[in-house]
Amino acid sequence: MDFDFILTSLSKLPVFDQWAWGTVGLAGLATAGLILFLERRYFSARDKAGSWLALRVLSLFILLPLTAGIIIVPAMAISGPEALAYFYVALLIVGPLVWFASHTLCGRLLRPALSKGESRSLAASGLLILLLPFLLATVAQGPIFMASRGLSDSAFRNAPPAALPYTVGPVRSFTLPTVGLIFTQSLTAPAGLELERVDRKVGEHWADTATSSRDIVCRDQQNIHLMWSAREPTPVLRLYWRLNGRRVHADFSPAPAPANAAEAGEFKIRFRPDGIDPPAPIPRSRASIAYFVGPDNLYFNSLNPLQPGETFENDCILPGYKRVAWEKEGPPQAITLSFFQRADAPYLRAEIRRPADSP
Repeated sequence: MDFDFILTSLSKLPVFDQWAWGTVGLAGLATAGLILFLERRYFSARDKAGSWLALRVLSLFILLPLTAGIIIVPAMAISGPEALAYFYVALLIVGPLVWFASHTLCGRLLRPALSKGESRSLAASGLLILLLPFLLATVAQGPIFMASRGLSDSAFRNAPPAALPYTVGPVRSFTLPTVGLIFTQSLTAPAGLELERVDRKVGEHWADTATSSRDIVCRDQQNIHLMWSAREPTPVLRLYWRLNGRRVHADFSPAPAPANAAEAGEFKIRFRPDGIDPPAPIPRSRASIAYFVGPDNLYFNSLNPLQPGETFENDCILPGYKRVAWEKEGPPQAITLSFFQRADAPYLRAEIRRPADSP
């Protein structure tokens, strides 16, 4: 178990989450301690405190590894779907039988001996103590997540406004087959700025783009890139960052773009053997890439899943985009871009094919 990774992950949690999960952990320890205290008091009244302690030590250092080994070791030695079938049978049937039977046998061998009922009750309470962390985590996860998210959203909503520090690039116009006119725009961050969050206004509500659709906006480090079609609403964004240690925000919406297709350039993508070069950044959730899986069969693969080394904090398809497994996949043969119109209309889908004379 990588304890350094666990400790690092815990240290990155918000302060509220750390305190909340710390409280849950203390509650689990207190519950386990109460169970052990009540057990010891019960068996001390019957002059069996020594046998109780011995069985508890045996269950921790011998019976628990034995039961876990019976469940895990054969499942690892078996291959195929039979391994999963054995694991579930052992977890639900074989493991509990071994756990309770071994407690009963050890309890009978102790002096003074424990009755079957006493041994089995200790097996049941021991199992409860083992499962207690998972039970508490399952029950607490939802409320802690909702409370933490509510506090975080409240802190962002209370951030004061400030002047937009970004350099706003021009709105560029392109045409796409079947889609028509599309627009792109880039916001370049100044040196030293660390963008904390980007919200998008949907109707009358603001939605965090990190946990909602990012088909209109994407990030490249601290820079922001937008892409939308003439049939989609003009995006309205709210950007959060820190100024002199204090969180602030600024709203941004592109200036009205000219709806004149005659002045727009064609959205030409240059195809390389190992990737593509789009004329403007593309939000990855819009795009799919196609390869040959047969002489004439194309397989379309969404670009939304991350490749090794990619992160959702940098989710733009930029010029120079490279496929990690390009030697296995082969040269990309096509790119599709999808655009939302409205709830009662289908997505618009443009397909850009690799030119026959591409290298």
